[in-house]
Amino acid sequence: MFDVVVLEDDDLVRDVLTDIIEAEGFAVRPAATADIALAHLDSSAGCSLLLTDIDLGPGPNGFDTAKVAQEKHPELPVIYLTGRPAHGNARNFGPNERFLRKPFRTRELVDAMRSLGVNPPSDEA
Repeated sequence: MFDVVVLEDDDLVRDVLTDIIEAEGFAVRPAATADIALAHLDSSAGCSLLLTDIDLGPGPNGFDTAKVAQEKHPELPVIYLTGRPAHGNARNFGPNERFLRKPFRTRELVDAMRSLGVNPPSDEA
C-alpha cells in the first residue's frame, strides 16, 4: 500500500512531484484532473496518500476532490499544495490533512508525509 496519487494540473509541477516521491521509494499515480485522481484511488488496492494542488482549473478543485476521496476512503491522508496561501485561511484541516505553500523544499514535503504516517517503504521494513 505505497501508492501516492499526485493531482496537479501543471504538467511540469506534476512531473517534478512525481520524481520527488518516486525517489522516496513510493509508486506514484500522476493525475492531471480530479476524475483521473479519483479513478486511481478507486482502482488502487491501497493508496497511502493523495497529494493535490488546490487550483486545478475548470472542474472540481483540490478541496472538492479530497472530500469525495475521503468520503470513500475515510482514513486517506491528504496534503494540499498551493501557491496562494490564503486558500488555507479560515479552513480547519483534519488530523489526516496537511497544507503546504508553494514553493516548498523536498524535505518539507517528506516531513509532511511522515507526519501523516506515510513513510517510505524502506522505513517500514
